[in-house]
Amino acid sequence: MCYKIVNNYQTMNKEEKIVKLGKNYINDWIKKNPNKRFDLSNLSFEGVDFSGWRFSKSSFNNSKFINCDFSNSDLSEVSALGVDFTGSKFIKSALYRANLSRSICIDVNFENAWLYRCVFTNSKIINCNFHLAKIQKVRWPVGFRLD
Repeated sequence: MCYKIVNNYQTMNKEEKIVKLGKNYINDWIKKNPNKRFDLSNLSFEGVDFSGWRFSKSSFNNSKFINCDFSNSDLSEVSALGVDFTGSKFIKSALYRANLSRSICIDVNFENAWLYRCVFTNSKIINCNFHLAKIQKVRWPVGFRLD
């Protein structure tokens, strides 16, 4: 963790506070605020284990999640515009109606993920694993093909 010293006290940045609050706090916040989006925009995470977390309807816009693990997580209806997900894992995750437009997905593992109505318009998708992913009505970047 990266701490700043302010008036002789160590303080955590926003990313560290979110990780420390944990998945139960985020889950409760989402339940109590059904008409709001938990805001993770313009943040940077690297190597964080978010497996099993609920992020449904959260905002990830313009953030970086490098080598993060979202396995078994709920990312339904997230707004993740312009996000860098390089090296991250979404194994068995729900990305129902998630908007990942203009995102960077390099070496990302979507194995067995649920991608129903997921939007990847204008995204960069390179060397990603979609093995056994449930892919229905997905909007891909122009010219992209699953092999």
